[in-house]
Amino acid sequence: MKTLINRLIPFLLLLTAIIFIGSSCNGDKPDEKPECNFAISYKVDGVLTTHIEDVVTAEIWPGDNYAVNKKVYDIWTDEAPTFNFHTSMSFQDEVSGHVDDWQTNLGSTLLFNAVGLESNGLNFKIEQEASAVGDLVKISFSGTTVGGKVITDGLICTYIDILH
Repeated sequence: MKTLINRLIPFLLLLTAIIFIGSSCNGDKPDEKPECNFAISYKVDGVLTTHIEDVVTAEIWPGDNYAVNKKVYDIWTDEAPTFNFHTSMSFQDEVSGHVDDWQTNLGSTLLFNAVGLESNGLNFKIEQEASAVGDLVKISFSGTTVGGKVITDGLICTYIDILH
């Protein structure tokens, strides 16, 4: 009986260690947090609006497609409230204002839920550049609409779906 117990103890210790280690290894780093809570989020006069990744489409168009001769991000959702963003900002830490024609002028255009934007009222920054399908792009934005609504905490944080 003592021999059986002596043989079982190391086996049980090994089995316990395997179970403990296996249950703690789920493929993620223990301190790893999701990149962003939402694919699109922003506040208009303090009211938060969000869109999840499943309803957002993000594309990259090559520079030779437009007069600005820079790659273009095209990010949108048709889910209410609608959100449609284009920018000819291409690189990490690049900053721009709102432009009416992003195809011929360097800058960004944002339309959401048919709210007009004043030319110099919004600022955008590429927080994280993307260049391939599956890459995460992060673009922060804030400013004021034509009607005087204040946009704060704007963040596009989505994965590229299509590379043209």
